[in-house]
Amino acid sequence: MSRFASLEDVEDLAPGYARGVLVHAGMRLLERGLLDAAQWALELQACVPRTPAAALSTPRTTEVGSKFPTHSTPALNVGSPTWGDPKRLGEGGASWTSWEPTSPAGPSRAMASPAPSVDPLTSPEAPGHVRFSDPPPPALDAAHDDELYALAKTYFDRENYHACVQLLDKQAQLSDRARFLHVYAKLQIYEQHLDHPGDGLPPLPYTEAGSSAAVPSPLTDLLEPLRAPRDPYLLFLKGVLLRKLHKRVEAMDCLLSSVQAFPYNWSAWKELDRTLDLKSGEREQIMDLLPNSFMSVFFLEYSQRQSTQVDAAHLARIDALLTHFPDSAYLVTSRAQSLYLHQELDEAAETFQRALELQPYRLEGISEYSNTLYVLDRSDMLAQLVQQFSHVADSPEVWCMRGNFYNQRSEHFRAVESFKQALRLDHECVAAWILLGHEYLELKNSHAAAEMYRRAIEINAHDYRPWHGLGQVYELNEAWSAAIDYYQQCAVIRPHDARMWASLGVCYERLGRRASAIACFRRHLTCPLTQLESVEAITRLIELYGREGDTANATLYHCLLVQVIDQHVAHMDPSLAARFAFSYIVAARYDMGELDGTLYHSLQDQRLGRAARPTHPRGDLQRAHDYLQKVLLAGTDMTPFAEELLVKLAATRAT
Repeated sequence: MSRFASLEDVEDLAPGYARGVLVHAGMRLLERGLLDAAQWALELQACVPRTPAAALSTPRTTEVGSKFPTHSTPALNVGSPTWGDPKRLGEGGASWTSWEPTSPAGPSRAMASPAPSVDPLTSPEAPGHVRFSDPPPPALDAAHDDELYALAKTYFDRENYHACVQLLDKQAQLSDRARFLHVYAKLQIYEQHLDHPGDGLPPLPYTEAGSSAAVPSPLTDLLEPLRAPRDPYLLFLKGVLLRKLHKRVEAMDCLLSSVQAFPYNWSAWKELDRTLDLKSGEREQIMDLLPNSFMSVFFLEYSQRQSTQVDAAHLARIDALLTHFPDSAYLVTSRAQSLYLHQELDEAAETFQRALELQPYRLEGISEYSNTLYVLDRSDMLAQLVQQFSHVADSPEVWCMRGNFYNQRSEHFRAVESFKQALRLDHECVAAWILLGHEYLELKNSHAAAEMYRRAIEINAHDYRPWHGLGQVYELNEAWSAAIDYYQQCAVIRPHDARMWASLGVCYERLGRRASAIACFRRHLTCPLTQLESVEAITRLIELYGREGDTANATLYHCLLVQVIDQHVAHMDPSLAARFAFSYIVAARYDMGELDGTLYHSLQDQRLGRAARPTHPRGDLQRAHDYLQKVLLAGTDMTPFAEELLVKLAATRAT
């Protein structure tokens, strides 16, 4: 069984302990300006059931030995940290809530540094970007540092990042938290200047991964103060910068060290997910390196959802988390998003609505909820949703929702402007890039649509939707080979999604590669389908086999087609029997044995007279009679053939 397959062995799920660490984490994250992560932690702690629990201990300077195995990170040569046993919280044991970075004036108040010392000059395994052997800096004046940080944080909170940077620039020495704020403010300034002055959209970096020639110099300069971080927040910030510089593996190392040292920074987990190469199975490879915390379970759920790899086991994981964090709007929204990706749209819409009932003005998931209502054609509910959030002007999710609303009303230019506004607010909003691509595709602007989809892929290459969008762009321009390349990427990400195989089958058919098209449509039939989708897929296969001269397989699919129609006749259009009267005739003749010796697997076999041997049971004369009666009732031009066959069938039965 894989790690975290169940929550039984997760150590920090005790309600009192979980609430304590989340509150503590929220305060620390707020102190550093990580508002999204702080909100996430504090909202989650509000959902922890309030049961009597032992009070958290007073921080101690002695270290507690870990009962957990130590996992090594080969790229870092570091071990996972230790933390206190939740069962010992009432006995004065150390805990995550008492974690503090190592003080220059003495040992840690609660636990050791997240990684052992490594000398970069003597250790061949030590990486160049993380060093832990620098001499300790002189002691800081704690009171002065508090005063300085309070003023700098005030500037930061008021988004006066230049003033924050200028204040901290004047200091000869900074504490870890001040250094974090200093670099973070500089990063915010850099992000503010990403936009193009013309269209308000950020640029797409067409650079090779790891190419130093194309690395933006501002980000490189920001790495200088982070040469040897010990603090988990500095490790997180360094990971963010390295990812933006396309140093994926180095970023992964830093982020793993950060979550090992302090697992309750949700932003670090999200960044870690963006560094993983899922095609290489990196998520499974790092499993043993993750801390034994419920945060690791949240991360696995998030990572699977971001890669659109949603299945029954994924939904079961969310349900298991909901038993420990009941009425969590985040988890309910996650379940709704998963159902949306799983194409269970009606249930997804109900689950999104439940999340809104729990938290009426929750912004996360609003974009997907509006997508769901759009696909379900519930225009009234979508209009009500837009009205409910009409007061919000600075949320990319809300602007995506407005874009969907305008698209549904065929106001395409207003929809385009809404999606652009979402990107001005968050240039890494994948949903906005994808929806803008869809909008340009509707406006017949294929070049712009392709550009939008590529930008979405640049941010999240594990999302199938931009790949599918690019496939549609090239398919509409009849560039079948290029479309196949993109649809194949979709099929790798979503192997059980019937739409991917249908799209591939159509493109192969247009290229005249009928054998490949047949293989795709047969795979399409193995995926979950509606009855009507099954009928359409079987019809395609009958046509393809017919063109190949494979009358044997074409006949078998005629028989399968009428069985599908008959199984679901109560839920299907009665006119289908008339539409496929010919299939009923073929199936009846097959059961009557009239086609023996006349079926072939190819045109060459037909020329050589090599008839196919029957491979499926036949001879059910009653079934043949029922098929012919349905043709008579349909009243089509196949009626005379049905009457003639009924006469033959009666004669056969009489003998």
